[in-house]
Amino acid sequence: MSDLLRGFGLFLLPLCGWLAGDAVQAKTAQHLAALQRTIELLQRIRQEIQYRRADLQSLYRQLCHEDLVPQIPGGTLQQLPAPEQLSAAERACFTECFCGIGRAEAAQECERLSYYTARFEDYLQQARRTAQRQAGLPHRLGLAGGMMLALLFL
Repeated sequence: MSDLLRGFGLFLLPLCGWLAGDAVQAKTAQHLAALQRTIELLQRIRQEIQYRRADLQSLYRQLCHEDLVPQIPGGTLQQLPAPEQLSAAERACFTECFCGIGRAEAAQECERLSYYTARFEDYLQQARRTAQRQAGLPHRLGLAGGMMLALLFL
């Protein structure tokens, strides 16, 4: 009976390693998605300011209603929290961008939003290159780590 449990445990170690690698890839996918959503949000805000000259409070309420931004009681676009999936540098850029919204006239604001959109597009391209270089690597490393542990327990 103990040999059966030991064999089952040895089988589970590589599986757990594979799943750990899967978690790393899922985190990478969430990071890429957060960057893409940030770019789309910046483009949308720029479009609303450029064409509709929307006031920021009504724009914030509209974006909350469409579930594009989290609704914070008494919140504004300037208080918008950065997505957790972003890196520290990306969160700092997000905060810098959104804290400054509404402090310039429409044309300057559009230029500013275009600048931040370009920065986030650069972040996205870098993240995609990194993800392509590491494609499949987390699974293989997790599986190899699990196999090594299984061999140690043999």
